[in-house]
Amino acid sequence: MQLKNWPAVLSLSVISVLPAAAYASDPANLPLPPRGFDTRDNSIPHGKLDVSVSYPTRNYGMRKVTVYMPPGYSTNQKYPVVYLHHGIGGNEVSWIGQGSNEGNADNIMDYLYSKQMAKPMIVVMPSGKMDGGDDFARFANFGDVLLKDLIPWVEKTYSVATDADSRAISGLSMGGGQTFNFGFPNTDVFHYIGPYSAAPNTQQPSQTIKDVAAVKNNVKLIFISCGSADNLINNSRNYHDFLDQNNIDHIYQIEANEGHTKTVWNRSFYNFAQRIFLEGSATSGGAGGAGGAGGAGGAGETAGNGGSAGEGSGNGGSAGEGSGNGGSAGEGSGNGGGVPGSGAGTTGVTTGGSATTGGQVSSSASGGTDEDTPVTEDSSCSVSVPGSEPGTPPWRFGIHLAAIGALLFGARARRNRG
Repeated sequence: MQLKNWPAVLSLSVISVLPAAAYASDPANLPLPPRGFDTRDNSIPHGKLDVSVSYPTRNYGMRKVTVYMPPGYSTNQKYPVVYLHHGIGGNEVSWIGQGSNEGNADNIMDYLYSKQMAKPMIVVMPSGKMDGGDDFARFANFGDVLLKDLIPWVEKTYSVATDADSRAISGLSMGGGQTFNFGFPNTDVFHYIGPYSAAPNTQQPSQTIKDVAAVKNNVKLIFISCGSADNLINNSRNYHDFLDQNNIDHIYQIEANEGHTKTVWNRSFYNFAQRIFLEGSATSGGAGGAGGAGGAGGAGETAGNGGSAGEGSGNGGSAGEGSGNGGSAGEGSGNGGGVPGSGAGTTGVTTGGSATTGGQVSSSASGGTDEDTPVTEDSSCSVSVPGSEPGTPPWRFGIHLAAIGALLFGARARRNRG
């Protein structure tokens, strides 16, 4: 399924025009994803999975990798690629709900595509630990394999773009450490870097970021996330502080009251995937006036005010489910809405822009997903949580250049008044 009917004006990249919008001196407070975002929905198209296929390495024999291709995958198109890494007890199937069940990347991508919230991409999920030494060494040894074996194999085997603007690196726990350790020293290879709940294998920022200017010039998005109750949070906070001190734009997302859990990792991948590969594409800056979705509406810097008609419009938006301030009747309507919905939703402050900015459509009192039962990861990173309920009302996007101009002017004015 190809993404169609995107307004042509969305080819303007808010991220590239306003890099300061991604600056993160404080946590981003992104809203909760909607119900069902990480569960399999048989009513929408599904991508294709090549599960546990083998690829050759120079030093470790044949190794396993799982590859997700978007619905409608075609060799007539060149797709960007995100390399998504597992945790200490995981393997190449952990991100598809098998193995140690660390995440549901395939379901999340299917959901994002069904809502036209992400650019079509391939997700490569390798078994990211090699032989030799302790776990730290085994995960470290994968860096050479990733760069010199796996990426070349993917680029020969699948229809993918081969430039750094079309590559992202991401991962959870030990894979989050790999993301820091492999991403920042190789900003000529990866232009999008997204570590979640990074583990103690994470090297210090001074070790991985030797050239601040190169990071600023090359990396299009840095997305760092962790649960507020995760006892490993200092690994993420160290990078946040270093990036702040060096005025490097990034998103710093802290999931309130969450520990080292699958809940954090699914939410993080949901937020990361819809923000990558946007420059020069129809999905740039997040899609449309989604700022008011879920009720409170409009706090995000790249969505909200001036949203056009559509479900989930932001401040000043027209009728739609989950309209924000000034919106018409709808579930979860915000201040000034016509008919109040059943909940106020969640006000989000986004940095870099996304279709989810400013709250999620939800008929629940809190907005977003039900809070999963907290699950503490053991030393093997083996976790599981109850699935979210499906049934989030659909919402669409719409925006035009005048709205972008008004939005950017308003955001700058708000900062000046603050």
